[in-house]
Amino acid sequence: MVYGPHREGCDDHLDTYYDLSTVSRLNFEKSNMQKLNQYRVGMYLILHYREIRSEINLLIRKHNFAGALQAVVNHLRVLSADRNIDKLCRHIHFLGTLYSRGNHYVKYMMENLFVRSLTGLKRIYSAEEWTRIEYRLPLSFLEIQKRQQQAIY
Repeated sequence: MVYGPHREGCDDHLDTYYDLSTVSRLNFEKSNMQKLNQYRVGMYLILHYREIRSEINLLIRKHNFAGALQAVVNHLRVLSADRNIDKLCRHIHFLGTLYSRGNHYVKYMMENLFVRSLTGLKRIYSAEEWTRIEYRLPLSFLEIQKRQQQAIY
């Protein structure tokens, strides 16, 4: 028997154990993970964004991935109006995870829709608040934002 991963502050790991075949299967699946396409990313968006789940679901069913990302951007602007920085950063971190696991099309769309919207979000916050947000942005988004700004100037 092999015990599950230990997470600081969690006691639920004490009862979790896996047999060796399960552990080897999990490790195999991790090493052979495929890139996420727009439909799988859409499903993750549906599960993660409860507040706009029905809107994202409708757009994904119509094969409108760009529309689903735009709905997420609009939702992030609503969070910005509420000044909910922690929740905003959690959502952006989640999008960074999807970006890193996404295929070429997913990355292209996120670069052109989401990362460009960060400039608009920056205008909403004060310099101190934006510094806090920028510190928690995924590095991939910061690099893309820098490249996009260099291309403009």
